Amino acid sequence: MSVFVVINPKAGGGRVKKRWPRLAKRLAEHIGPFASAETAAPGHASILTREAIRTGADLVISVGGDGTLNEVVNGFCDADGKMSTHVSLAVVSLGTGSDFVRSLSTGMDSIDRIVSGATRRIDLGRVIYFDDDGNQKSRLFANIGSFGVSGQIDRIVNTTHSRFLPRKARFLAATIGALAAFRSQRIGMMVDDDPAVTAPIVLVAVANGRYFGGGMQIAPDAEFDDGLFDIVTLQHTSKLALLRNLLLVYSGGHRDHPAISIRRGRRIRVEPLDGQSEPVLLDLDGEAPGRLPATYEILPQALALRC
Repeated sequence: MSVFVVINPKAGGGRVKKRWPRLAKRLAEHIGPFASAETAAPGHASILTREAIRTGADLVISVGGDGTLNEVVNGFCDADGKMSTHVSLAVVSLGTGSDFVRSLSTGMDSIDRIVSGATRRIDLGRVIYFDDDGNQKSRLFANIGSFGVSGQIDRIVNTTHSRFLPRKARFLAATIGALAAFRSQRIGMMVDDDPAVTAPIVLVAVANGRYFGGGMQIAPDAEFDDGLFDIVTLQHTSKLALLRNLLLVYSGGHRDHPAISIRRGRRIRVEPLDGQSEPVLLDLDGEAPGRLPATYEILPQALALRC
């Protein structure tokens, strides 16, 4: 078996650079020699993954955070948009959020999951959207794509660094700050072939997995392999109510809140309504790639995952 490891040394505030040598030694003891490379810039993990697959890798291991994983997943797709279905993915999660691994709920650590050899096929999401320069783009995501206040939170977290705040606290602080300043945004959304609906929203999560935002269980019933997104909408409500009920999201207790609606679907088309001064920002696996309008679609059983 040919194994290639993609390492983001800056992930988790430098945590990867400190911990990877010990984990690499442990991994080599179990699976033998492997090739590896460190990322040097945003987008580099996709390039490294694509080249590794082209030259014969059977297993690609992502070492970093949810953003690194997103880039690696996108490297499974070639320039023509075709997925490499014969290659497996494994994840060593050491980033700020680590929400994808949290959603797996296997109870095993990263190296044990890789060594076990157990594989399951999971769904992926694909979103077509516009970047900040107005160019149309397409990306895959493994865990959750969302829009609204979550896009603003990503930008705060990814540009603010602290040695003193733990990961969960960083996301919570960013969430509180973003919610305090956020104004609801009107969008139009169509799920599958249902009639379009318009609503003022704070957040919509298009969920393949359950967790985002450093441990928030936004979609408690989502499954990676059911061929459906769980679409969680937080409609306009007072800022005081948002802040008072924020901690419910960590346990999944928000689902019965009157401002929350949850439905399922395979394809979601969404656009901002006219007259808004601020763009509706996107979140993809903890990164902020652009803004609405966007179209999301599920890709059933698209990826083989070591778990």
